Amino acid sequence: MRDALIHPAPPPPVPWWPPAPGWWIVLGVSLLLLVALPRILRSVQRRRLERTRITQALHGLSDSLPDREWLAAANKTLKQLLKRQGKDHATRLFGDAWLDYLCATYPKPERKVLAPLAADLYRPDITLSSGQRRDLEHELKRWLRHNHV
Repeated sequence: MRDALIHPAPPPPVPWWPPAPGWWIVLGVSLLLLVALPRILRSVQRRRLERTRITQALHGLSDSLPDREWLAAANKTLKQLLKRQGKDHATRLFGDAWLDYLCATYPKPERKVLAPLAADLYRPDITLSSGQRRDLEHELKRWLRHNHV
């Protein structure tokens, strides 16, 4: 009886062209990655170099500078970095308005540590201890990191 059954016709072979829709999607995503990956890598590298350059700008402030000149150089560096970001309004601030801007643009600011950038910058006889200078530099680095300057 089994031999009397008619065997169904085998299906036609699966052609290699055109590929199934899933392969088109894989090809499209691969091409997109091939085009986008170099751009993404360049962007990441550019940001890393910029971050390094900014950190070096603060490290570039000589410890041998007198306190008033060191504060002025740190202030100038911050304002140059902000101007490069297009935040020109911040570059015109000074005194308490400048301190308020710095404290308002990142969480948990140490206002008393940043205070020399506001009032003491314009005093002729300002003196900072090495601890104050170190704390101020640390706080400025925190500010730069948070603001992606």
